[in-house]
Parts: sequence; C-alpha cells; structure tokens
Amino acid sequence: MSDARHRLMTLKSSLRETRVAPDPTPSDLAEGEVLLALDRFSLTTNNITYAAYGDAIGYWTVFPTGDPAYGMMPVWGFADIAASRAEGLEVGARVFGYFPMADTLLVQAEKISRGGFADASPWRKKVPDIYNRYVLCAADRNYEKALENAEALFRPLFVTSYTAVDFLRDAGFFGAKRIVISSASSKTAYGSAWCLENDEVEVVALTGTRNRAFVEGLGAYDAVHGYDEVESLPTGVPTLYLDLAGDADLRRRVHAHFGDDLKYDCLVGSTQSDSFTSGDPELVGPKPVFFFAATCLDQHRERGTLHDFYDRFLADQKTFFERVVDPASPWIRIVEHRGFEAIADVVRDLADGVSDPAEGAIGVIDR
Repeated sequence: MSDARHRLMTLKSSLRETRVAPDPTPSDLAEGEVLLALDRFSLTTNNITYAAYGDAIGYWTVFPTGDPAYGMMPVWGFADIAASRAEGLEVGARVFGYFPMADTLLVQAEKISRGGFADASPWRKKVPDIYNRYVLCAADRNYEKALENAEALFRPLFVTSYTAVDFLRDAGFFGAKRIVISSASSKTAYGSAWCLENDEVEVVALTGTRNRAFVEGLGAYDAVHGYDEVESLPTGVPTLYLDLAGDADLRRRVHAHFGDDLKYDCLVGSTQSDSFTSGDPELVGPKPVFFFAATCLDQHRERGTLHDFYDRFLADQKTFFERVVDPASPWIRIVEHRGFEAIADVVRDLADGVSDPAEGAIGVIDR
C-alpha cells in the first residue's frame, strides 16, 4: 500500500461538491484496532440519501473529518485487512461493510466471531448496529469473488426489497391483487418486483419519462406507466401502493385516484417518518405506514423463524445478484470508475439526479 493515502470529502451544504484530501488514518495501531484498506464500493442514490440525512440521523458522525463543513459520504464495499492488533482478525482477510470513500479505515474491533466483527468506535453509536458490522467473506458461504460488484451494489438495498415483500406476503398483501411501485427504476423497486415474480399479484411500475425505457427493458413489471399517467390507471381492483419515491404530491394523486380500491400504502423511506405523512389533509384513504427491514427481522426473531428466513434470504439474494449481471440479458451494466477524481464525477451526477439507471457504478481505489 502506498504511504500517500487520500479520501474524498463532501461539502455538506452542496453534495455535488467534493474535494480530495489527505487520509490522516494512523499506521500505528493500538490494541484491538484493525486497519482496513478499501478497494471497491458501490455508488448509488442510496449514498446521496445517507448524505442528505447526514446531520438529522447521524450518518456524518460515522466517519469524522475534523472539518465541520465537510463530511465523509458513506458507501458499501469490500476491503482487506491491512494491519491488525485484534485476535482472530488476520491480515489479508476480505471483509464487506460500511466505509468512507477513503484509502483506509481504522476500526476498534469488538464482537469478533467467525462471521465478522463490529466497530466499537464511540462516534459510530448514533446509527443502528447493522452499519457498524463487517462480514468476513471467508465465512460467508454465499460469497463469490466474481459477484463482488453486484453484491456491493445490491446487498444494502435488496434486504429492504426482500423483507418488504416478505412482510406484505405474510399479510396476504392486505387483500390487494395489484401492487403499484413508484420510483420503479430504483434498485430497491425492481428488487421488490423480482421477489414478487411468482406471487399472484399484478406488479405495476410508475416511473419518470427519462427512465421509462430502462424500466420497460427490465421485464420485471407486468405494466409500466409514467407518473403523468396515474389518473389513467384502471380502477376497480384492490390495490397496494409500494411507495419508494416518497413524493407527497404523487402519493396524494395515487390515493385520490384509487380511492376505496387502495387497501394499503407501504412507505419505504427515511427514518424521519413524521415529516412525510403527518397531518396531510389532502390524503384520501389509508394512512401510509412506514416499513423498515428491522421490523420484519424482529418479527421473525419473535416467532423463532429468523434462522430459516436468513437461509432463504441469502440463497435468494445470490440468485438475484446472478440475475442482474446475467451475461445473456443483464439488467444493468457495471462500470468501474477508478480513482477519486472519477469517483467524484459519479457523485456529482448522482447528486444532480442525472445518473443512468442502466449503469451500476463501482468506485475502485487502485493500490
């Protein structure tokens, strides 16, 4: 590893603005510390969401910069252990987890097991434990080196897709025979559509004009409609709204159009839930209910079915990874962007909302 380390910092007041700065991570480790060398990670609108709620939810605190104007935008990716003073964590081991866009990350390892470990650094306590855990790839029987890019892109999102569908299926889709999914070009949306493939419900996509051709090309939905076509959708069918757009005006239009046919509104969104739904006098029909993957997992834990759920989920997740990069008919083309300057360009496009949904962007740090 080069002695010259760098990091990409984001201006909190304008997420499209970044700068490359020295990475001050020390090389001398204290007892229990582990130095992780990041080499590839996904870049999606999910990362922009983390940054947008960086102060409100605590994402900016996870990777301190020492500069109140700049933060480290969190990403999901793969790294190798470059140095270790933690028993059971060997140099060279491959890990998957939550990282800053930087050459290295120093963690205080705790809860070490065969499957992974957690970072006990006190500034990480504001976010849920899932963001602080690192998976040891050697212990993951579903891990494949060839699928790393797909895993980096979809693993943080597919768990939401899968658990949301699991929850809705367990509830009998609240009596609905049709599911309308907004933001249909998003990875979480078409991950949900893939999970619904064998269910006896019609899956309808709502998307913007710019992304319509991409959504239609997926073949994951029974029908694809633009946002301007909501009022022309057929009524008379019990309908469930899976809201991945979080757009208040669109939600009002969906509710007003379907009226009594709308049986449930499942809002997959920010933890700042009240700001989206409270006190909306124009909303007709059922009140939106926020869905969180953790809620579904807690229910499985209470029923004693969590182990079986994870066995099913991990196997299906791998099948989904293989599907999206199937050489015969890939849903996305994976593009590797090497170096922080190229990565900064991707961040700017994501922040500006002009990224191509057909591209799966992977940031690569060359060693």
